[in-house]
Amino acid sequence: MKIVITGTSGQIGRQLTALLDFKQNDIVLITRQAAKLKAEAARGATVLEGDMLDAAFMGRALGGADTLFFLPPPNFASPDMIAEYRQLATVAREAVQANRVGRIVHISTLGAHLNREETGLIRGQHFVETILREAAPHVLHLRNGFFLENYLMSAGSIAQAGQVYLPVSGEARYAFVATWDIAAMARDLLEAPTWSGRSVIEFQGPRDFSFAEVADALGAGLGRSVAHVAVSPAAAVEAMTGMGLSLAYARDLVRLLTSIESGLLRAEFPRTDPRVRSGGMTPDEFARSVLRPLVS
Repeated sequence: MKIVITGTSGQIGRQLTALLDFKQNDIVLITRQAAKLKAEAARGATVLEGDMLDAAFMGRALGGADTLFFLPPPNFASPDMIAEYRQLATVAREAVQANRVGRIVHISTLGAHLNREETGLIRGQHFVETILREAAPHVLHLRNGFFLENYLMSAGSIAQAGQVYLPVSGEARYAFVATWDIAAMARDLLEAPTWSGRSVIEFQGPRDFSFAEVADALGAGLGRSVAHVAVSPAAAVEAMTGMGLSLAYARDLVRLLTSIESGLLRAEFPRTDPRVRSGGMTPDEFARSVLRPLVS
């Protein structure tokens, strides 16, 4: 089976490629920088260097493919990431249809069923789902909660001050998930595809946590006190642009967080729904296994 993987340089993509069986499957990895995937090439993967917005490149990359793993990569410098998401999905759809690819596994996010400007970056994934929905006979959107890996950006403030700064109150609750669990689920969906048709899975993690509970759990895993500190949206945008994000990207990311606060951004299905997967790594486990080395 020939599987084409996008988003290979991100957390999910790297962990997925580590889990895939390169001997039983023909694995093609799409990247902007092939030099970063020398180890995967040595294991037997075909590494193709190119731009996912390049229709000709994507058409060639999907030649003979059975399955596309589609993870639209974020572009932190983008002046309009939502429009870029739509472009990425449109190019992918055309390449899938031209090559008659049978299956797509799309890494999406909770709230992608909403078409609301207030949800910020989430709206981009809404458009991706809409564009890809009928691109192939079998399309699965794997929607995920708030990545625990987002806290890696707070490693410095945790180490120095024992604090996490986000534009959302500590009382706001949401689903938190680890990318390792997403990668493991994606591996099973790709290598043992028992699913068919057009479907959605929502991965909602172990349970809903408040942001204050996550900070406390991170502290427990690190063996030190960690506090959640709510900051204003304007302060968050200023901090993010100072880290190199474009103003538009920062504003859309802050909109995502404030829509959690308002309750607008939410899962489509209750946890009892058969389309929901729960369980996985807890925040304290994440702190012990992933965050501790950076904070130490």
